[in-house]
Amino acid sequence: MKHPARLALACLSVALLAAPAGLVKPGWPPGLKADEPAYWLMAESLAHDFDLDLGPEDRRRAFESFPYAPIGNLIVMSDDDWRTLRFGKPYIYSLVAAPLVRLVGANGLLVLNAALMLGMVWLGFFYLARYNREGIAALMATGFFLLSAGFPYVFWIHPEVLNMASVTACLYLAFAGPGGGASGWWRRPRNSPAVRAALSGAALVPAVYNKPMLALLGVAVLARFLGRRRLGAAGWWLGGAVAGMAVVVGSSWGLTGLATPYLGVARGAVQLCSPHQPPKPPAPLVEAPPAGEPAAAGEDPAAAATTPGEVYMAPRASWAWMFRVPRLDPRELAQRFAMFLWGRHTGLFLYFPFSLLALGLFLAHGRRSVSRWALLAATAAVALMFLLWIGHNWHGGGGFVGNRYFVNAYPALLFLVTRVRPGWLPLAGYGLGGLLLGPLLLTPFGAPVPWPTLQAHVRNAPFPLFPLELSLENIPGYVDRQWRGVLFRGRRDVFLPHEGSFWVQGATTSEVWLMTWEEPLDSVAFRVQSFAAPNQVTLRLGGERQVFSFGEGEAPGGRLVTFAEPRAARRLRIDRHDVYAYRLTVAAASGEVRAWTMALPPQECPYFPELEPWQEPFYVGAELLFVGDPEVLEREMFAVQWELAAVPDRVEAGATFSVPVRVRNGSAATWPADPPVKVQLAYHWRRPGGEYVVFDGLRTPLPGPVGPGERLETTMTVEAPREPGTYQLVLDLVLEHIAWFSQRGADVLDAAVEVLPASARPAPP
Repeated sequence: MKHPARLALACLSVALLAAPAGLVKPGWPPGLKADEPAYWLMAESLAHDFDLDLGPEDRRRAFESFPYAPIGNLIVMSDDDWRTLRFGKPYIYSLVAAPLVRLVGANGLLVLNAALMLGMVWLGFFYLARYNREGIAALMATGFFLLSAGFPYVFWIHPEVLNMASVTACLYLAFAGPGGGASGWWRRPRNSPAVRAALSGAALVPAVYNKPMLALLGVAVLARFLGRRRLGAAGWWLGGAVAGMAVVVGSSWGLTGLATPYLGVARGAVQLCSPHQPPKPPAPLVEAPPAGEPAAAGEDPAAAATTPGEVYMAPRASWAWMFRVPRLDPRELAQRFAMFLWGRHTGLFLYFPFSLLALGLFLAHGRRSVSRWALLAATAAVALMFLLWIGHNWHGGGGFVGNRYFVNAYPALLFLVTRVRPGWLPLAGYGLGGLLLGPLLLTPFGAPVPWPTLQAHVRNAPFPLFPLELSLENIPGYVDRQWRGVLFRGRRDVFLPHEGSFWVQGATTSEVWLMTWEEPLDSVAFRVQSFAAPNQVTLRLGGERQVFSFGEGEAPGGRLVTFAEPRAARRLRIDRHDVYAYRLTVAAASGEVRAWTMALPPQECPYFPELEPWQEPFYVGAELLFVGDPEVLEREMFAVQWELAAVPDRVEAGATFSVPVRVRNGSAATWPADPPVKVQLAYHWRRPGGEYVVFDGLRTPLPGPVGPGERLETTMTVEAPREPGTYQLVLDLVLEHIAWFSQRGADVLDAAVEVLPASARPAPP
């Protein structure tokens, strides 16, 4: 056997090319993610209708393939005030895939992706074979591309793999040089420097058309030519790039009347609700206020409800953001760069483990190459553009695996490598790839786990050891809640907000982040309760550890736990605000299954029936209720002056009656009216001797917060004891989950009430 490495690569290629042909796509998975609706329907429209208009046939195809739910996030554009809708994504990927789509349906998009990925492997092999034995070159090239977050994008209807292949072909033609590597039909153009340079420039065009910042990689190619004083090659490269872009832009102009869907056109996301009706045009949308700042008067209140820094998709689209001067905060940029390298969901070294080998081999064997330093600088500049210009979204938005934006430039790191020495180094890359990416590569459609997301693999070791990207928006699988000025963020499968408190999963360790803007926490308290008994709950916050044991037959109410002056785990900068982040871990030894009702969002598509909420089981290890700062609550809140209470002299046993009251807040703090820790009016019943018959009376909520010195007039609801007799009705207030006002020395109002048998008629007050 003359070339065993090539035979092995050929066998791998046949297997990976055949795999997509057997998938039911669309349909598996049963929904579309990220920008897939536009790219898929564009390919279908080009294959069958030869246009890019969103028409009735396109809607029919959409619902024949995905009849399960409305199709959301379909990006469309219009240049005539939304009378005509066209698909609003760059068309080049869908155009390349259209012939395969016409032959084999939507699977053609995946076959194209697989072919492009294998083409990158082969080009990487030919490039590395110039400096290494073929076996080592094959191992390094295969691991570099397939053991990376780039591989799952083969199974996405997205242009990431096309962009990667475009970059790979451009750099291969520029860095491989004539002679060696591939042979046969490609030999003549490969050995012609002018043709190779022109092809290299043209090859980069699809990537630049989709992601303009990838043009920076072309600067590195030009630097290579100019550094070797090959002015003619540089000219040919520019000529090929200009000619290629002219063809792409001209084709777009012919199909849509526009050079690109990103310039001079109204653009936005719509929802396909029915195969019989066109979608509603996107409404004008606004930018959310920076972190910690409320919306200004007159602004859309929806903007104030968004998370800090979130930006709605604007209907008027452009690339103007690339030309504006970014707000440079060195601390914020440094934290983004750290997350770019080793963040839990986006880290370069976690999702592209061979990048670490490539950088090490470059420093060991290729550091004298000026052109490769230029390539490294250009690759870093691509990453820097995302980090600087779209700091809240540099990872790729809501639909991503690893870093969806940087995956387009990832192939550039391969061309930093020359010699692979020692020869066993690829083994290290394969080991890291299996450890870090095994769950991701084995389930590229997403793992079938509770609360499934494309990011579910981070639940496995060793991802929890790496930092969570707290400053990023749109990380699916997490849920946020804000209580008493503190933002809580936890993974949805282990952290479940529930009626003012939150549940954490049993028999595991759950991570919950507490975040405050501008001011750190002085102290923090939780009410901890266990539904299972026996059970042991361990809490760690700010370097302090507290353990609670719950036994059988224990009275409800839980334990109050206080962390005094907790130490922030991380201090962040988000939108030029200081943010203090505290890592709370809750380890529950046991748990109990409780039902949780999932409320479905309101349905805006009449074509689909309204669905009822359904219940999901949750294995509750502990319930935590955030109390806040207990010292402030106990010091300032418990003071009241009773000014009026119209209590009747006689009532029927078991009757519910009303008591009009007027009270004054005599404290220096506002009485809160919102859960979980809020002030409510309540009462106790006791006998003349002091024995309490009812201690926890019915609650009457405050109509709103009551400030210091303010008066409150309302009507309390009271239920009489069921046994006749003479009682004292004690009117009191309660700070829920903390204490009754009377327990903190506050005044109460008590009145004697005769409880008559149920047949008697009570007297008026």
